[in-house]
Amino acid sequence: MILVSAENKQDDQQTFVVEKEFRSVLLLDDKIHSEVDQWIRDNAKLTEKKSGIPVESLGEQIRIRLSKVEEAYVSFLAKYPKHVEARLAFGSFYSGLGKHDAAMGQWTEARDLEKQNPVPWNNMGKAYGQKGKISEAIRHFSKASELAPKQPLYYRNLAAMLFAYPDQAARYYLIDRSQVVPKVLLLFEKALILDPKNFTLATDTAMIYLATSPFKAKEAINAWNKALSLAPDIRSKEGVRIHLARIHARIGEPKVAQKLLLDVRDPNFNQLKEEILKKIDSLPSTNSTSQ
Repeated sequence: MILVSAENKQDDQQTFVVEKEFRSVLLLDDKIHSEVDQWIRDNAKLTEKKSGIPVESLGEQIRIRLSKVEEAYVSFLAKYPKHVEARLAFGSFYSGLGKHDAAMGQWTEARDLEKQNPVPWNNMGKAYGQKGKISEAIRHFSKASELAPKQPLYYRNLAAMLFAYPDQAARYYLIDRSQVVPKVLLLFEKALILDPKNFTLATDTAMIYLATSPFKAKEAINAWNKALSLAPDIRSKEGVRIHLARIHARIGEPKVAQKLLLDVRDPNFNQLKEEILKKIDSLPSTNSTSQ
């Protein structure tokens, strides 16, 4: 018992040392990225006064500074090659630099080290999507959602990929193209059930209803009203009202559409308001508000 206790204590101490080193790498990553961001902001201000340095020179300075972060990750992983969180973080570092192949290399290592961890599967899904390898993106997003069925982000990412590439989605699932939107809706609704107060998720879900065929007007209106109830500010509410007004105009309910537009006062929406009002004017006279 004493021997086992001593071994456990030694393991705990080793884990503490490793995690302390890892935190140091993360802190360096954050510190240098903050410095680089400040350089970019400062140079932008100086450029306005015609005293900034050329973009090429700044880019080289940034590359040299960020190489210190890369060296820190390489050094850490040389000592602890099976550290999954470090692989994930290093992949994100590369991804932020646009080095997608290097990022995928780190995420692949993380996935293979810990196959039940949904994070590398999700990250790989995004990377494959950026490379145009849609079937692989779908496979990886699907696996992430299977591994973490209570995480709404993974359903959302999968749904967005299917909606953006309906032909590839239909081939992947061996379904008709017309079945893709209903499948997307189910995924978004799953995500929304898990995160019911998420305004952006609610608007994404409502948007999908606009693509239903035949158009599910009632469901679309309900979805946009849910989004309206979650809108965090006046501008967001007005944006939702624009969508609701467009739907009511589309289904021949001009009075409801006009009433909604009365509450849209942001000048940025003026063009959209005018387009909807023109749509209303083109409706049969029997639907006119003058009747």
